[in-house]
Amino acid sequence: MPLAPVRLVNRKLLVSVFNAQEAREAVLGGGRIIDSEDPKSALGNISPRHIMDISDAVLDFRRDLEVQLSTNIGEDQLLFRRSQTGQAIEKSRYEIAGKAAQAALGVALSMGTRVHPVSFVKVGVDGMEVDKIGQVLNEVVDTLRRTEALSHCQVMSVLFAQDLQMWQERRRNEGVRKVLVELREFNPSSDRDPDAFDVGPYAVGTLRDPQTGQVLFSDASQVSLSTLIQRGVLPQGSDSTFVRANELFEHRKYFPQIAKGAARTTKAVIKAMVDVTAESGANAIMIDTSILSKVTNICLVDTRGDEMVDINSLVVRDNLQQRGILSLDELRFFVDYCHYRGVAANVAGSIESYQAQQLWQLIPELDQASTRGSASGVDIDPSNTRPAGQDTRQHRVIKRALVRGLAPPEHGGVLNFPASLQGVPGAIERVRELIARQREYRQSARLPELQAFWVDSAGRPSPIDQK
Repeated sequence: MPLAPVRLVNRKLLVSVFNAQEAREAVLGGGRIIDSEDPKSALGNISPRHIMDISDAVLDFRRDLEVQLSTNIGEDQLLFRRSQTGQAIEKSRYEIAGKAAQAALGVALSMGTRVHPVSFVKVGVDGMEVDKIGQVLNEVVDTLRRTEALSHCQVMSVLFAQDLQMWQERRRNEGVRKVLVELREFNPSSDRDPDAFDVGPYAVGTLRDPQTGQVLFSDASQVSLSTLIQRGVLPQGSDSTFVRANELFEHRKYFPQIAKGAARTTKAVIKAMVDVTAESGANAIMIDTSILSKVTNICLVDTRGDEMVDINSLVVRDNLQQRGILSLDELRFFVDYCHYRGVAANVAGSIESYQAQQLWQLIPELDQASTRGSASGVDIDPSNTRPAGQDTRQHRVIKRALVRGLAPPEHGGVLNFPASLQGVPGAIERVRELIARQREYRQSARLPELQAFWVDSAGRPSPIDQK
């Protein structure tokens, strides 16, 4: 049955950018919320100066629709001190909440109010119990609302969805380990640990100086326990080059009654997170995925099921098929429950064009979607048409053609597919099926005619013959 026409909607695409040019690309592609973020992590801190540069770029750019700004105070609000024996001891809840509020004031002031009086501050709350989440969010909300110039600033909590079984199965993949080492998502371990691996073979050409960006090791002969310690890869006192990947913050540990025995995010966990967000006075909640999930080709949206065309299973990276965590039914519950509690719903988690356009159609009440990775491509030097950067999350740059692939259809959204799918058996048939469904939906909803493209790793589009 055709859907009713979409009217009076205020759906928005949030695009995470790192500099002024990326902000301009995001606006041109249809981004309505321009988010300042360091691409080196799932919810990376960014300096106030960078936020100001991005704000100025948006302010100076003509646009047809109003654009808001957002940024974050990081994905981990927990603070620790060291005991005399070197053990990490969590600081008081009062200090944790206070530091989060101080950070929120800083980033909110950096965004200013010239672009739009209403901006968003995202607060990552992974690894906290529900009552601690409430305390942190409440402190941030109250602090901003009592600051006259920032009283309209909105607060968005960020929950990371997870599938522990998939993560455990994929963490030992060689390609995954290489990216985890590049991102420094590991801790020292022992060679007796079954999940440990030698960091040495992955260090060459991968690890970089955080300040200069220079490669630390260009040859395997340069890598040893002493040089890894000397260059800050391993801490002083390490007696082995073995490490293990960082762990996900398990819901069943921090929500023991709600998520007891659960290996993945459930409706009960979603409900608890929405409840604490609403009760704190925050305005919105985002469901994202951890950087650990992202590098294992685990995304948020599970496209299996009769209502969606499953493109996920065609996308393979490091021999790992793309898999989603939350079903369409669970995502609908998230949106509906958010609205029941009076907060806006935002979905993130490596959302691709072929997922986003289906979500805009199948969950028309969805308020916001967020992107970074699927709106970014390999940087190209136009003077010699050669890649100027690597095809990795932290080196790709925002491209307007890719942003358009995630924008809502009423804001010029298009349907993008990876050009690499053209050689995958069965892909052409599924692509055409999705194009046909989208074309029918847009015609019935009186939305702009569908455009569909193949896009390469640099974000260069080629029209798909829809006949």
